[in-house]
Amino acid sequence: MSALFLLALAAAGSPPADATAPKPERKICKTETRIGTLAGRKRVCHTAAEWQEIAARARQTYQDVQGAHGSSHSVEPPSEVPTPVPQ
Repeated sequence: MSALFLLALAAAGSPPADATAPKPERKICKTETRIGTLAGRKRVCHTAAEWQEIAARARQTYQDVQGAHGSSHSVEPPSEVPTPVPQ
């Protein structure tokens, strides 16, 4: 009888099979305003890793545009400065 009790106790102490399976990542939802409309809003849901990837892509796109057209500091100055010709 005690062997049966120990067997039942051991089975009850182990986690269920579905508890060891990986849990899906939690979704984070944000409300975004659609451009061009006053009342247009859309709910967008992604995981934390997906939100980080979206932010990284937006940051890279901004830096690409800013570096190419944003300021004169992104262009190297000419190596020689022309001297004015006296008239």
